[in-house]
Amino acid sequence: MRIFLILSFVIISLSGKTQENDLAGFELSIDQDYFADFIRDTVTPDRNYTISLRLGFYGALANHDYLGLPWIRKKIDGFLLDNFIYNSGFREENKSHNFVFIANGFSPSHISDEIPEYLTAVEDGYVLAGDRPFSSFTGFRSTRRIQGNKLFVHSARQLDMAIVSSFTFGFGSLGLAQSLDNLFGSKRPSANLWDYDANKPYPTGQSMPSFFPLFMYSLSGEAVVWRPMKKVLLQVRPELNLGYYTNIGIGLDFGKVMNVERHIDNLSYTDTNNPGLISVNDEPIGFSIVGGGNVRAVLYNAHVNGMFGLGKGHNFPISNTKKIILEAYAGFKLQFFQKVELNFSVNYRSSEFDSVVLRNPLWGTLGLKYLLDPPGEGCYD
Repeated sequence: MRIFLILSFVIISLSGKTQENDLAGFELSIDQDYFADFIRDTVTPDRNYTISLRLGFYGALANHDYLGLPWIRKKIDGFLLDNFIYNSGFREENKSHNFVFIANGFSPSHISDEIPEYLTAVEDGYVLAGDRPFSSFTGFRSTRRIQGNKLFVHSARQLDMAIVSSFTFGFGSLGLAQSLDNLFGSKRPSANLWDYDANKPYPTGQSMPSFFPLFMYSLSGEAVVWRPMKKVLLQVRPELNLGYYTNIGIGLDFGKVMNVERHIDNLSYTDTNNPGLISVNDEPIGFSIVGGGNVRAVLYNAHVNGMFGLGKGHNFPISNTKKIILEAYAGFKLQFFQKVELNFSVNYRSSEFDSVVLRNPLWGTLGLKYLLDPPGEGCYD
């Protein structure tokens, strides 16, 4: 929490010097397993699953070619997406961009074999080889979000829609996730099993080789299909990811949004396939409370499968991984004086592999956003 407050102060301090540039806002988000301890039946001293840090900014500058990834994303969007969008009758109303740095990591239930609790777990039948592998990603993501509507002529129905595309590039196993694990781990012990050690009688080290390049192109949509009352929405969210995490999914989001929002802000985890969104409310205090879930069909996940035998870390073959996984989240956000936004969510994911160690992880996400745009329909370029 101390590092969260320090980084928050830095972002707010810098933002006062950059308002004359084309910046819409800044974001800091942290995922941690222990953020969800308050709803667990039992809390083990060495339990961990996800560690994530996301730092980013919004606005036209986030789409500048000198950042590299926006240029690549534009080329892919132009080839795969844009002609289809505008030829299908979609009417664009506004557009926003963001650019983020992400460092995330995933780990098994036990991250240290130097504490008595690990030996106790082994005596009770725990096998590290049957648990989730250590894995991490460190890199950047460029995102474009187009908001508008589509008119269906035969029914005269207008559907509010948003289309989001992202390109992510980075590297596996740089070691930053291990540092974050130790930094944000609260009362968890320092993790000593992230590094490969051939002398251990069980698999250690990450599933991907160090500095291995990773990329992913993501495409998702948001379509509001029901408004039972003012600012209460039901939203359908299809999603496609191609790259080191290749899958297709369909989700539903439901809840109360802020006055200026026409779509639900997905407040779940800060992994690379879940881009953020900022909006500036038109009242001094705004809040949103939402929840949702999705079904995902997974073809390949480097965090679990490794890089097809490259490297010496622990991983599961594709034949031993679940092809269908479930995810769910519930969260809220509070916006103060059209400048500062806090959000929090609890996230769930079903087990991603077949093993004697059943993992249905539960973790929390805590975020801070500082807004520079004037109030209205949101932070758009």
